[in-house]
Order: sequence, then C-alpha cells, then structure tokens
Amino acid sequence: MDPPVEPLAMTFHQHAWRAALSAAVLVVSAPLLVVASAHWRDGRPVLLAAGLAWLAVTVLMPFLSLKGTRTGVVRFTFSATLWGTGTVLAGAFPAATVGPVPFAHLAHAVSLAGLAHIAFQQLRHARVAGDDQPLLVEAALFGTVMAALAWDVFGRTGHVGDGWWQASASLVVLIASFVAASAVVLAVEHGALRLACFGLGLAAVATEVTAVTAAHSPRAADVAVLVALAGGLLLLAFQPRGGFVRHGGVAVTQAARRLRLAVTLPGAAMLLDIAVNVVDPRVDGLLSAYYGAAIVAAAVRQAATARAIDRTRQTLSFQAQHDQLTGLQNRTALADALVEPDRTQSLVILEVSGLDDVTDVLGVAVGEDVLRAAAANLREHVIPLGGSTYRVRHDEFAVLLPGGPDESVRHLPHVLAAVSAAPLQVPGAGRFPVAAVAGVARVDPGARAAGDATLPLVHADLALRDARSNPGLLGWSVYSGAVAAQHARRLLVRERLASAVAEGCIDVHFQPIVDFTTGRVVKFEALARWDDRELGRVSPVEFVAVAEESNLVVALGEHVLRRAVSTAHAAGVFDAEVRLAVNVSVVQLQSPGFADVVREILSDYRIPAQLLTLELTESVFLDSDSPAERVVTDLARLGCQIAIDDFGTGYSAFGYLDRLPVHVLKIDRSLTQSLTGEGNGRSVVTAVVDLANNLGLTVVVEGVETDEEAAICRSMRAGLGQGWLYSAAVTSDRIVSELEREYPVSPEAVR
Repeated sequence: MDPPVEPLAMTFHQHAWRAALSAAVLVVSAPLLVVASAHWRDGRPVLLAAGLAWLAVTVLMPFLSLKGTRTGVVRFTFSATLWGTGTVLAGAFPAATVGPVPFAHLAHAVSLAGLAHIAFQQLRHARVAGDDQPLLVEAALFGTVMAALAWDVFGRTGHVGDGWWQASASLVVLIASFVAASAVVLAVEHGALRLACFGLGLAAVATEVTAVTAAHSPRAADVAVLVALAGGLLLLAFQPRGGFVRHGGVAVTQAARRLRLAVTLPGAAMLLDIAVNVVDPRVDGLLSAYYGAAIVAAAVRQAATARAIDRTRQTLSFQAQHDQLTGLQNRTALADALVEPDRTQSLVILEVSGLDDVTDVLGVAVGEDVLRAAAANLREHVIPLGGSTYRVRHDEFAVLLPGGPDESVRHLPHVLAAVSAAPLQVPGAGRFPVAAVAGVARVDPGARAAGDATLPLVHADLALRDARSNPGLLGWSVYSGAVAAQHARRLLVRERLASAVAEGCIDVHFQPIVDFTTGRVVKFEALARWDDRELGRVSPVEFVAVAEESNLVVALGEHVLRRAVSTAHAAGVFDAEVRLAVNVSVVQLQSPGFADVVREILSDYRIPAQLLTLELTESVFLDSDSPAERVVTDLARLGCQIAIDDFGTGYSAFGYLDRLPVHVLKIDRSLTQSLTGEGNGRSVVTAVVDLANNLGLTVVVEGVETDEEAAICRSMRAGLGQGWLYSAAVTSDRIVSELEREYPVSPEAVR
C-alpha cells in the first residue's frame, strides 16, 4: 500500500484552486511592486515596505491554511490583499488627492475594508446557538463610541484638517472603530478567538493612526504601520485553522458577558469623553454627530435586546407548555386548561401499549417516530371536534373534548383507532401492534372556584385504571360512582393487606392434585386465602392484583411459601413423599435473594428439593436470558421442580420448553372445559399432552369438574388432574384425610 500523502506535500494539481488564488495575488502584487519602485524616494518607504511584505505573506496564505474551508481561505486571502494593496497605494501617493479628498485616506479606507470584511463575516458566524441577539448590534454600538473617542483624541492632539480631510479621515475612523469593536466583542464571545481578535483590533487601530497622523506626525505613522503589520501577522498566526468559528460557548453565560460589556464599557467611555468636554470644551460638529450616532446605536441595541428578550420569553413559554418530542401541549398546559374552564368538557386520558416491543426490537428512534405519528393522528382527529391534545407521560396522551362524557365517548373508537394506526405510518414498525385504552372524566366549568381543578385528572386516571383492568369495556371507561367505589375498595384492600401480610394473617389452603390412574393424591397446590375482620373474605384474584400494584407481592409470596411449607411439613405431606406446589410471581423472581429464601426454607425443614414445585406463568420466559429466567435455572439446579401454570393461554410458545428446565405443564381450565364441547378443544389438549409426554414432562389438567372430563384425560394419557371433581382447596386440618383418600378412577364412578 502506498503511504498516505502528507498535506504539505500535496501537488498543485490536487489543490489547483489554492495555486490559482496565489497566482491572483501575484497578479495584483506585480504592478504594485512596480509602483512602489517608482515612488520609493518620493513616497513613504515604511508604508511601501509594510504593504509589500504583507502581500508576500498573502501569496503564501492559501497554503498556510490547509485545514480551512475553500470559502474561508478565499475570504481571508481577499481581505489580506485589500489591506496590502491599500497600504502600498497610501505609501506611494501620500500627498495625492482625488478631487479635494486625500488619496491616502481613501487607500487606507480600502485596506481597512479588508479587515472589516473579516470582522463582519466572523460576527455573522460566531454566535451562541439559539441566541437571538446579533453580535453586529453590539459591535455597532461599541464601535460608534470608540469612533467618538478616537475623533476627540485626534482633534485634541492637533491632527485636524479642512472639511474634506475631516470627511475622509472620519471614514477611516469609523471603519477602524467598527473593526476594533468587533474584535473586542468576538474575543468576549469565544475564547478561541482572543489572540486572533487582538491582532485584528491592533491592525485596525494602527492603520487608523497611520492614516490620520501621516500628514502631521510622519514618524508616528511609520511606527503605526509596522504595528499594523505585526497585528496582521498575529491574526494570521492565531486565526482558527478550520475557518470561521461558528458558535460561541454557553448561551446564557456568553449573553450575560456581552450584556455587561455593551452596558458598562461603551457607557463608561462615553461618560468619560463627555466629562472631558465639559472641563475642556471643544467645538466640533463631527464629534456631536458621533455622539448622536452613539445614542442612536444605543437605542437600536436596546430595541434589539428587547426583541431578543421577547423571543426568548416566547420560546421558553412554548417549551414550558409543549412536549419536545411530539409538539403537543404538555401536562403543565393541561393543568392550566383545567383551571376555571368556561364550558363543560370531557377529559380523556389515553394509555398506549405495545411501544416497548417497538423500542426493544427497532430502537428508541423508531419508538419515538411511532409516538410522533400517534400524536399527529390524535391532533388530526381531535382538532376538527373542537378539542385539544396533550402528552402527559411517556406513554400517555390526554384529550380535552367539548361536551360531557356521553357525547365524547361517541368519538372514542376513532380516537383509539388513530393511535393504533401509528405504527403503519413508520417504516418497519407496521408488524408491531399498538393499542390504546382510555379513561374519561367530566370537567365542569368553575372548577377553580369549587377548589377541585385537579379532580378531573384524578378521575380520568381512575377510569383509565378501570379500563385497563377490565378488557370487556371496549377499550375505555367513564368515571362514575362505581369506578370511585372500586378505587376506594382498592385503597382499603391495599391498606388492610399490608397489615395482614405484616401480621401473618394470610392463610393457606391446599387443593389436592390426583393421579388419574390410581386416584391417589400425589401433590397439593398451596393457595392463599384471606379473611379480614373488616372486609370479610377477599378473593385471591382481588388481593393478589392489589399486591402486584402496591409492591406487596414479594412479601406476600414469601409469607405464603413459608406458611405452606411449614403447614405441609407439620401435616406429614413430605414424609408421605407427596409434593407441594406453590405459585411464584415474576416480581418475586426478580427480587434480590429469592433463590436464597428457597434454600433457607428447604434447609430449615430438611425437605428434599424435588418435593417442592414452583409454579410460574409463561411470561417469565418470554424475555430470553432475563434475571428471572436465571433464577429459575438456579432453582432447578437446586432440585426444585418447575411448573408452567395456565399453559395454553396468553403467549404460549414451545421454544422455552427445550431451552429451560421445565418439569410440569398445567393445562389451563379453559382448555379443559372445551374437552366436552364442539370444536377443536380435545385435539388441542391431546396435542399438548402428547408433546409433554414426548418431552418427559408431567401433565396436570386444571379445572376437572366431571367424570367425563376425567375419563377423556385418562384416555389421552394425561398424568394428573386437579379440580372440583376431586376437591376444592382444603384447610390444613384436612390435609391428613386427603393423604389417605383414594378417589374413584372408573368413568362410571360417582363421587
């Protein structure tokens, strides 16, 4: 492989434009060299030498900025050529005039125009991102004040002339002051520009001194042009290699620094000059004009600042009231809309489900695109109805619709469908279903006066929870007294359940699992039961759901496990080689130390691990290599049996049966009920039983209620049955009798 070509070794063919740019400077410099030679004796040799030296540097400039952009290099070279050309011409014709105007002043104005071009371009680029205050306004204000001070100083030191001299000198002073002020502003704006801006300002001020003092103080002018040359070299040496700096630092910090500069420095300088003129008055019409220009510049700057503040306020107000991702109004705006509403409205809270699947597979960016599409669809459907849309959480939107809930629910099917259609509008996301459920609450006018401005949000959230937990509600629920009563009941159950778990008041009953061929009890399933002194008997479906919502499920599960093992041990279950099955939730498996708890319990009661079965739902295994799955593997290695509960419902998949240590499949009662009906229920159960038998798994058929169902299960070689045909869950005092019991196994037997 050939070695890479170094930048400085690149040929003119590779950088033809750089060579062409240098050639253009040479074309300009050649006649200027002739002019300088012809006027060396009658001109100003120092100015001529400085200008020619700078032009020589300019010829090399395209190759001294190899990392710069083409536009930046061309601009710097053009500006440098102007400064060198103007300086040579001013030195060659120091006493010439263009009509009544001194030619040297015009030449120096041309040279300063090159520096002004650099300053102006950098002012346009070096702005803080998002800052509306133009740097040009700051430079104009400060430059006007500097011009007034410079003009006053030149006048007091005797550098004056007639009207045309004053006009042309004033032009030089104005341009130079603008460049110097720009250099100061840029240095404040960006630290990387400080040395370069120092050189820029030095070149401008020194050129200004050269132009104004040449007629009265030639030696001062000669020294000044050499200083200007040094400033130009400093600018060249420290200019950013990549061209113009395109942004400053932190917006707030930089804007505050510029504000102090714009208010303090020009104001203090102007007051100082005015104080000098009060003590030693000097009649000068141009000085008065400079003062007037400074006042106008200050007014423009103030107006620009006010405009920038107004824009910033509008931007901040928009950001405070809108969601950055979707552009919808946010929760703050919704809370404001609920304060003193002027009409009856309906608040709809929509929760989007399915986004996690999109994000997990396709990435966060695609998930955000789906959210944006959902937001756009919502806005499109709601605005024609006279409503407004909000994003209140990551996966929740809110809609305010005119009219009461009875009127608003007529539009909900279309609103929910709009959210569900979002993945179809995002490339690659169409295969992931996204759904939404909604809670609706009434918003009455005069809410703030009644002191309940936040109640609609609470009510809509409760209705949303009701819709989420009741799939039969068609995707939405309207807040009502019944919903409120359910919420109150849930709160009371949560409070009483926390006390019951802490006090050990949750009881455990045991349902026998029977061998279809022998009728003997071979296993008990431990089932939690709760009788509360205030609530009475609470269904496990209810209190387990509350436990999962309120983070009580870990404590509840551990209590049930310990209580079940202790009771079964005392009743002789394990001594009879009968197994015990205990339900375990995904949350328990994900909690730290669950495997250690199981080991401790087995050790305390000296129970063989194979006599303990842990029943899990299939959701544990949907996420491959999850922490819960690893805990299950550890427990299986310990010797515990792993059972899949309610197999045949939800997202049943066979892949994990080969991947994980599963020992038992429990066929869900819904499949059991289909055994004696029409349809393919019996074929489905037969397929599952055959699969389990071929894999060496034990099959437990749940919900066996009739002899016919038991006979069918025996005929398809299912191993164990559980259900009311044999027994409901029994209390601990009946365990012994169940161990001794033998259930009939013939199809004709009647229990």
